[in-house]
Amino acid sequence: MIRVLLACYPPSFRERYGAELAGLVEDTGTGPRVCWDLAVGAAAAWVRPTFTGSPDERVRLRVQAGLSTTWVAWCLGMLAVPMVARALLDPPAPGTTGTVRTLVWVAWLVLLAGGAVAAGCALLLARRVLAPALRSGQRRVWRPLLPAVVLLLLDTAGTGGVWLLRRGHPAVWPHPSPAFVAAVLGWLAGLAALAGVGAAGPPVTLRRAAPPVGVMRLPAVLAVGVTAALTVLAVVEVAAVLLAGDGPMAFAGAATAVLAAGGALVSAGRTAPALRS
Repeated sequence: MIRVLLACYPPSFRERYGAELAGLVEDTGTGPRVCWDLAVGAAAAWVRPTFTGSPDERVRLRVQAGLSTTWVAWCLGMLAVPMVARALLDPPAPGTTGTVRTLVWVAWLVLLAGGAVAAGCALLLARRVLAPALRSGQRRVWRPLLPAVVLLLLDTAGTGGVWLLRRGHPAVWPHPSPAFVAAVLGWLAGLAALAGVGAAGPPVTLRRAAPPVGVMRLPAVLAVGVTAALTVLAVVEVAAVLLAGDGPMAFAGAATAVLAAGGALVSAGRTAPALRS
C-alpha cells in the first residue's frame, strides 16, 4: 500500500523528493496515519505542483499539469452522477421529490455537455500529440493508453452481454440468479478499472510526449469549460442530496463531485496565469 501511495505522487515530485520521502516513511513506520498523510500529500502535490527549469519550461509544465489535473478530476467527477442517481432514484428515496428528480436529470445533462467539451479537448491532443507519436513509432508515448483501450473494448462487450442476459431472463427479475449477479459485479469492477486506467493513461502520455505550450493552449482553454461543468455538477449534486436527505451512498457521490470540482478549480486558477503569459 505504501508503494502504491508513493507512486501516486507526480513524476516531478518523485524525481526531486522521492528517495527522501521513502526514507522518511521507513523511519516513521507504515501505520494508517502515515497512509493518510501520504494520500493527502499526493493529492496536494498534484493540485499544487512545483516546477524547475527555465521560465518557459516552468510555464509548459504548469499548462501540462493543468490539463492532467482537469482530466483526472473529470474522470472522478463522472462517477458522482450515477452514484447519486442510483441512490436517489433506484428505488426512489423517501425524500425524493419532483425537484430532486429534476436536479438529477440536470446533472446528467451537465455530464453530457462537459463530456462533449472533454472529448473535444482529447481529440485535439490526440491529433497534435498522439498522431505524430504513432507515425514516428514512439511506443513509449502511446503505450500508457493501451490498458484503457483494452478495458474499453472488454467493458463494451460486457455491457452487451449483461443487456442480453437481462433481456433473455426477464422472469427472474427482480430476483436474478447468482450467475447474473456475478456477471453484473464483474462488469462493474471492469468499469471501475477502466475509470482508473482511463484517468492515469492520458496524463502519462502527455508527460512523455512533452508538447510545447502552443500545442496545449487551445485544449487548456477548453479545459476551463470542463472545470465549469464540474463546478455546476457539484452544486447540482449537493443540492439534490441535501433536499432528499438520503444515506451514505448519495452523500459519497456528492462529496466526490465536490472533490473533483475543487481540484479542477484550484488547478485552473494556477494554470490561467501561465496561459496569459
